[in-house]
Amino acid sequence: MNNDKQLNSNIVLIMSDQHNAHLMGCSGNEIVQTPNLDTLARTGVQFTNAYCPYPLCVPSRMSFMTGQYSSDLNIWCNDSVLSSEIPTFAHSLSEAGYETLLCGRMDFKGPDQFHGFENRLYGDCDNFLSSEIMGEGYNRTNGQTKYAVEISGYGRTGYQSYDRIVTEKACSFIENRLDENRPYCLVVGFMSPHNPLICSKDLFEYYMNRLSVPEKVSRKHLNNLNPAIRKWRQRRGVDDLTAEQNHRGLAAYYGLVTEMDRNAGKIMESVKASRQAGSTTIIYCSDHGDAACEQEGMWWKTNFFEGSARIPLIITPPSCSGHGKTIDSIVSLLDLGPTMLEIAGAEPLPEVSGRSFAGFLGYGKAPDNWPNEVYSDCLGDHGDQPSCMVRSNAWKLMYYSEFDTCLLFNLEEDPMELYDKANDPEYHEIVEKLLARIKARWSAEKMLQGRALEVRDRDLLDHCGHATNSYPVVQELPPEDANQFDFSQLSLNGKSTTLEGEKNDE
Repeated sequence: MNNDKQLNSNIVLIMSDQHNAHLMGCSGNEIVQTPNLDTLARTGVQFTNAYCPYPLCVPSRMSFMTGQYSSDLNIWCNDSVLSSEIPTFAHSLSEAGYETLLCGRMDFKGPDQFHGFENRLYGDCDNFLSSEIMGEGYNRTNGQTKYAVEISGYGRTGYQSYDRIVTEKACSFIENRLDENRPYCLVVGFMSPHNPLICSKDLFEYYMNRLSVPEKVSRKHLNNLNPAIRKWRQRRGVDDLTAEQNHRGLAAYYGLVTEMDRNAGKIMESVKASRQAGSTTIIYCSDHGDAACEQEGMWWKTNFFEGSARIPLIITPPSCSGHGKTIDSIVSLLDLGPTMLEIAGAEPLPEVSGRSFAGFLGYGKAPDNWPNEVYSDCLGDHGDQPSCMVRSNAWKLMYYSEFDTCLLFNLEEDPMELYDKANDPEYHEIVEKLLARIKARWSAEKMLQGRALEVRDRDLLDHCGHATNSYPVVQELPPEDANQFDFSQLSLNGKSTTLEGEKNDE
């Protein structure tokens, strides 16, 4: 790194939750309104092939914090707890003299709600949804079943109130900070556009009038699907959704993306107006994506199609040499921590799988021999079995242990992942090559064994007879009118058939 160029830059990182990377104007979407993210992309560097290491909130976020794969952290699901003995990029930045702050969502589980951050301006998003809007069991609007799409439309939820509070506190810190002798790193965590699929009425109507009604998936198409994908869909009930329900859900999701963009814009404006605007790097990313009705009506995460596994990533250093540049090299959320440490001139974390791509930003020499290869894995949900993905140059292979089967796509020729080549003899060698790479570093059995041990230990902690957790972060309750949704707007009047299976994660 060229340390006389942006050494000790302030860093403001905005992380949304569950944002499909296709839903930005700067990604070529002509319907969605994301003027602030588009501006960020025009003034910085947009990574068009960035992926999450695990398409589920907690595992992906803990990998982001540590630069390590979740399997190396013993993080398997959304209730997994990151050990406080594992260093994060926040620890390294603090050691380098940075003031490190977290404002909003990071989904830390367990008693440690800091994991290297010096201060939290606002805690995580707990108890912000009313019981009526959230629902219960499999009929939860923040989960992964068809109910979460059936109950969609206009109104407001506690998640939007939460993001507003987080935005206000982040802006206040940026605007009022006077210490110019010590650099800072502020990580801002939003809940949006994570479901419930409920947005403001004006945005809902705007997108309902502009988005076409998705076509109902044909039974022939479903019967021809890879068995792992067919099972994924059956377990969540998405094939029972009507075209109208998917239309409403998609309009609400678009609306939530725009609401999130507006909050991000306020933070960007605060940076621009601050005394330290000339020495502040702004980063936008998400923890994972959302299928958002792509792939013939799929939703949410826990799969490896582009909507779920790929993430938006835009970085704007104050003196970036590549304004408006797009980088097609393949990077991972794992790489973001090491990159920030290089930007800051801080010592790298030990024993990490992520590597810095700061050279792509104009900080000296571009990375040598960048591998253009990333991995992502997932234990699953609703009874799914472990699966793994490798993206290597143009090729992406998804492997599903439950059926010992895979899918193969050439994303340069087939960016919408419509033509699976896994069973085409012409591509047998590519399949075998990528499968060998997966099996050399990944084990379904290890994931299952690790999760089983975690469940065993958690059961003992939960039944020991006294509290084992302490959360030191003061958290406000949402305003009384934060959750408002008129169920009569739905043709189903809020009713849904309950799915059978195990409890789903958010």
